[in-house]
Amino acid sequence: MPDIVRTSVGEMGPPARRTWLAGILIAVGALILTTGPLYRVRTWWEFSDPLAADVAVVTVQLLVGVAGIAALCTAGRWRCVDRRMGVVAFALVAWMVLGALWSADAGTTFRESMMVGVTLAAGIGAAAAVSERTLVIASWVGIHLGLGWSAALIATVQPGSQDMNGEWTGVYFNPNSLALVTAIGIFLSLLVALHLVRHPLRWLAIALTGLAVLADLWLIIGTGALTPLFGLGIGFAVAVTSIICRRWVGPDGSRPIDTGRVSALAGVAVVTAGAVAWVSRGSWLSAVGRTSNLTGRTDMWGVALDWFWKQPIAGQGYLGVWLDPAFAAAQLAARGEVLGTTHNSFIELLVGTGIVGFGLFVALCSLAWVASGRRALDGRTLLAAWPLAAVVFVIVENLAETLWIGGQLTVAMLGVIIVASTSPDSSTPSPQPCRDRDFVGVDVVGVEQRR
Repeated sequence: MPDIVRTSVGEMGPPARRTWLAGILIAVGALILTTGPLYRVRTWWEFSDPLAADVAVVTVQLLVGVAGIAALCTAGRWRCVDRRMGVVAFALVAWMVLGALWSADAGTTFRESMMVGVTLAAGIGAAAAVSERTLVIASWVGIHLGLGWSAALIATVQPGSQDMNGEWTGVYFNPNSLALVTAIGIFLSLLVALHLVRHPLRWLAIALTGLAVLADLWLIIGTGALTPLFGLGIGFAVAVTSIICRRWVGPDGSRPIDTGRVSALAGVAVVTAGAVAWVSRGSWLSAVGRTSNLTGRTDMWGVALDWFWKQPIAGQGYLGVWLDPAFAAAQLAARGEVLGTTHNSFIELLVGTGIVGFGLFVALCSLAWVASGRRALDGRTLLAAWPLAAVVFVIVENLAETLWIGGQLTVAMLGVIIVASTSPDSSTPSPQPCRDRDFVGVDVVGVEQRR
């Protein structure tokens, strides 16, 4: 039977034009989801604290998510989503939204839960709509627009580009946020260089991304926040280890080894090593100039865990507990100050969504790890391992900060990983085929091809 080819975007012009349009939209979306540039623009006419709940900010971030959902629902791209991860992600967001019924602040819980869902969908939709090369290059451009703006402000010593301690913030309002985006910029620079290593302009691309890495390192050192760089280092180390291990469990159809099982066992080993590192943190943290209480975070975590036991199954309503005066009083007694988050997404989910939501989030991260590990072990190129490095980075960052929030780039990153971890290893701008028995592929310009 002859192939039936139909376009999902109508008569909008030649494929190359639609590819460029998709790339521009992804670049703009990445810039917006770093939050800092959007917040800065919002303050040009009025500062309304908290900015995360500002109508203009939420509306713009919502539009990014809606664009991702639209891309996902067009041309059958939803088939690019691994069924298990898709079901778990949907269940997690649904449970978070349901928590508004018993939250201390139903409005905050509902808004943040819905925004997490659309931000996750934005990443999934972007990864399903274009090739990996287009996605990486467009994201690199979008993120470096914000980093370039930050560098210009810092270099000219503009007001607000540094905090009271002299640490750099750029347009991101605090050093930790700038460091997070900068680390992602370094990661993307490496991916761009790898994707373009065979391109006729490869030397120009390598020179440009090399300069970007140097500038990003300059920025991240100025922030004084090294946790993102630490997370990036762990991600790279895990990815390199998976590449080395290919000689024993690599791409060989005759080899009976289940790389998914190997990935799962490796995950158990990593979690065990992490637990040992946590128990012994006092000795090795002091060697790098840090304290075992992680600048007071452990005190905050203790208060949060006490609150978790008050409603362990359903939780307190995601982020709603922060509006409870009793919870604020407990923080004040434990730390001498009241914070806005626990600085740990896993604990935040445990308190806000209970064992159910926490279990779903852990399941989603575990499935992403196993799928990324399988791709890394089965792949034949360096690029096969990048989703594994990315998922490690996202997990480490969520252990150090509350980043499971609407409009946050790392949420969209996890959405990208959900698609990329089950996509074929390819260093070319070829289509990313969706794995469905009746579906041959969705190409970079949204052309659906069926048998």
